[in-house]
Amino acid sequence: MRAERARLAGAVLLALGALAAVAVWGGASLRAPADFSFCNQAEISSLDPASITGVPEARIVQALFEGLTRQDPVTAEALPGMASRWTVSEDGLSVRFDVRSDSLWTDGTPVTAHDVAYTLRRVLHPSTAAPNAPMLWCLKGAFAYGHAAAPDAGALGVEALSDTELVLSLERPTPALPAILALPFACTVQRACVERWGRQWIAPEHLVTNGPFRLVERRVRDRLRLQRFDGYWGRDEVALASIDAWAADSGTTQVNLYLTGSADWVVRPPSGLYGALLGRPDCLRGPQCGLTFLRYNHERSPFSDPSVRLALLLALDRESIARDVVRGGETAADTFVPRGMSGYEPPLWPSFDPARARDLLAEAGFPGGAGFPVFELLHPQLQTARDLCESLAAQWRERLGVRCRLVAQPWKVFLDSQTRGAYDVSWSVWTADYVAPEAFLDIFASESGNNRSHFADATYDALLGLAAGAPDPAERARLQARAEQRLVDACVLAPIFQRANVNLVAPTVRGFHDNLLDVHPLRDLSVVAEDAP
Repeated sequence: MRAERARLAGAVLLALGALAAVAVWGGASLRAPADFSFCNQAEISSLDPASITGVPEARIVQALFEGLTRQDPVTAEALPGMASRWTVSEDGLSVRFDVRSDSLWTDGTPVTAHDVAYTLRRVLHPSTAAPNAPMLWCLKGAFAYGHAAAPDAGALGVEALSDTELVLSLERPTPALPAILALPFACTVQRACVERWGRQWIAPEHLVTNGPFRLVERRVRDRLRLQRFDGYWGRDEVALASIDAWAADSGTTQVNLYLTGSADWVVRPPSGLYGALLGRPDCLRGPQCGLTFLRYNHERSPFSDPSVRLALLLALDRESIARDVVRGGETAADTFVPRGMSGYEPPLWPSFDPARARDLLAEAGFPGGAGFPVFELLHPQLQTARDLCESLAAQWRERLGVRCRLVAQPWKVFLDSQTRGAYDVSWSVWTADYVAPEAFLDIFASESGNNRSHFADATYDALLGLAAGAPDPAERARLQARAEQRLVDACVLAPIFQRANVNLVAPTVRGFHDNLLDVHPLRDLSVVAEDAP
């Protein structure tokens, strides 16, 4: 493998040109290397499962914590987690979970159904302001609980009957519930830890977790060191004794770490190196149920004008962007909800039309771009995001005569800016939490914590509500398509391309499976000797 990486290094360093001399980020370590190391793309914003929305955070949270269910490493579907099994009532309105009695918290105390019940109540409590709380509004009384001045836990459909029995009562049958409960925001947290330490409960010296790994060290802007936790119920299934997660947001740095053997996995290497990487056996590619798009801030002029939003979209040649800029197997997006979901046909968005774009901009009061303010295009400090935004800015300048200023921010700051609406237009990405139209449509619901465009449409919300309660799949799909059409008609966002998975994975890594959600649980990975078949 060293010889293979050396040959790759030569090709990549030629492609890097002047960047070839960049040093490996982080410097030499005095500690023994971890069994497995990977580049986690960015410094994480939080370790609180209820508060996170980013993928870098999700990878760490799902290694440290576990909820009732977990994600299958091959299909990303729900598997037993803290619950060994579950049964659904005949009418679909009640689900009983058997919570394991053989799993511990890292402080040595047992994980119980009462911890799970506390977690779900905490996610839904208005004081938590969990962005993904609406995903649990399928629970009986959840909406009212989350909007009450004094929430009544007794009216919520969450009940721990004993240390090992949990019953969830539902407003409507929800077949996706096991998949929802496998997501990071639903990972179980310890009530005693949260209540003792308050906001500081996630500090490394206070943190108590229940997942396959525990946190042993965190160096901000460097790495996290995880160690296998022997109190975890599935400890015999966890092969890795230690993991290093590098907080490297530079694509060049990430590839350097990989080439020197300091990292075994790199997520989405820089597109500028694709010529040297894509044909290699250690570069794994596949389709992803995800979208890269632009958010417009609907509360800021001139982006509050749908004609302006549509003009900016129509001026973008999405085919050339997918083919010439990102180049990892992505396809130009002509829908918001990705194609291919069984029983659902998404409405089409308008295609590339620069002449119409210029007409719309003139009708909005900006002929030839005259008078249009220089605006900010926000993106995280990721090389792939920067490359895309530079291309977008050039196309707008050339075809519409409008100019934007690129603003790059560290991942945590970027997420905060989006949440606060501190942007004009923003690079955005969404990968489905599970494969269903609502996994995309729900992020533009008025009450969604992921609705960072500040778009609000009562009819859209009503259609999503009707779809959620529709027992017939065909009727549900019809209502969802009507809802998505409202996004199209108002040009709420600008879809750019349907995403593809691109991962550099060392040949010694086992248990890494390409899947639509690009989910690769750390608990299921292992590393073999370099000469192993």
